[in-house]
Amino acid sequence: MKVLVAGGTGHTGERLVRRLIRSGHDVSFISRKSDEDPIVAALIRAGATHHDGDFHRCWTAWEALKGMDALVSCAHIRYAGSCVQACRRAGVKRYLQMSSTRRYTKWPCETSREVIRGEAVIVKSGLEYTILRPTMIFGGRRDANITRLVEWFRRHRWFPIFGDGKNLLQPVYVEDLVYAMVSALEKGTSVGKDYTLAGPAPIEYAQFLRETAAAVGVANPFLPKIPRQPVLMASRFLSPLLGSRGLSGEQIQRLGEDKTADINRAISELNFSPHSYRDAINLKARGLAEVEAIYTDV
Repeated sequence: MKVLVAGGTGHTGERLVRRLIRSGHDVSFISRKSDEDPIVAALIRAGATHHDGDFHRCWTAWEALKGMDALVSCAHIRYAGSCVQACRRAGVKRYLQMSSTRRYTKWPCETSREVIRGEAVIVKSGLEYTILRPTMIFGGRRDANITRLVEWFRRHRWFPIFGDGKNLLQPVYVEDLVYAMVSALEKGTSVGKDYTLAGPAPIEYAQFLRETAAAVGVANPFLPKIPRQPVLMASRFLSPLLGSRGLSGEQIQRLGEDKTADINRAISELNFSPHSYRDAINLKARGLAEVEAIYTDV
């Protein structure tokens, strides 16, 4: 299958491009980066074709999609409208989009509203779509979530908890997510469906912190519990002063929110078999989650 990947130079997208190539697909990716960029160059070496462009310049997406059988997007779902338009223009029917379980938050924000709007555009598109909703994605050093926590525990033996630490998380290992995306692309039975992708079982936040610390050799970290309500009250005054450096009230509320997922459909229809958090965080901490050795020191 001839596949164009949007967001192919990102943390998840790079791995998707590589796995698609290993699975025998003819893979291209669209990016504003030059061929000299280290990640672009690495993907070209792996056998992918680079198209200069992005979904802000719609004509470049149309050109990149010519002759393709499918578009798989790891780009933010806010670009779903542009993806749908490009597919229609290029005559591409098959479209997979990585979305997010953020749509289910009890504390909506503009990001969660963008997810809901983007999914609605896809469902109404008339394309042969599949929507994949991962929970918090982690893996190599470029993940936006757990890398900072790992680096913190490399330097410290403590970490604060806002609340009681009993809220549940269910992070998904990036390689498991990528496997499911390729499986969904290859299985016609996934057309017109959505899948939630997460780890095999929920884990309490405090235990999540302990297992992250243990992966870098910190046993029994000190996890002081800070009552959430005073922090919420303080955030109302501090957020305007700190701007992006501080946490908003909604962000603090979401820290205590259960973030679990039902992955039964993905298991039964996509042969999804995710790593436990303990196994996956140990792979990450040992540098075994990197796609190439050149990234281990980034």
